[in-house]
Amino acid sequence: MLRLDGQVALVTGGGTGIGAAIAFVLAEEGVKIVLCGRRAEPLAEVADRLITDSLCLVCDVREASQVERTVARVVQQFGRLDILVNNAGIFQSVPFEETSTEQWDAIHDTNLRGAFLFSKAAWPHLKESKGQIVQVSSIAGSQGFSGCSAYCASKHGLNGLSEVLTIEGKPHGIRVLSVCPGSVDTPLWQALETDDVLERMMRVEDIAELCRYLVCSPRNIEHGKHIITNYQSPWG
Repeated sequence: MLRLDGQVALVTGGGTGIGAAIAFVLAEEGVKIVLCGRRAEPLAEVADRLITDSLCLVCDVREASQVERTVARVVQQFGRLDILVNNAGIFQSVPFEETSTEQWDAIHDTNLRGAFLFSKAAWPHLKESKGQIVQVSSIAGSQGFSGCSAYCASKHGLNGLSEVLTIEGKPHGIRVLSVCPGSVDTPLWQALETDDVLERMMRVEDIAELCRYLVCSPRNIEHGKHIITNYQSPWG
């Protein structure tokens, strides 16, 4: 396992859930953390608990100008960018025939467009650092689930984008890793009306530990859809 002391990571959706958990484990590896999200307060609460240098930037991942300013600020502050974690995402459970164009666009703009915009803005800096992109996708990017047409399509799109970035990034030393969880006990899930038993779900810490393992692994571990479900160890 490699130490990452002195590297800089930008985590979108870093104020809660999986994003915050990833920020904590990367900080433990000596990484300077930039937390990005739409609300300042949760970002600041996470930053207060980090054991490394950090920066909080309010940004809507759907807006290209905001994304470009955010990446530019990271490089201005720290002089480099080594790890991009595209974690920001939203979910709605709606039958296909009841899905509105507004719901479809909202999910795709956050889950897919946001990852595209941040990857594009970060690309020249990741080429310079021979850095890494971690895409927080979902098992919904490999199969379909009833009531999740927009979400599944966005995550299938994210996985496709990741495969292309892997091909185009490899000559420049950029590694792209996709993490595809099953059901995770997050504020997003808790807000849904569901009868699923939360104690059977994964914890955000499970996802974060998989990300730590992948990011700190030697470069011979390349792109793949690293699936972690409720019943499967990600690295055992």
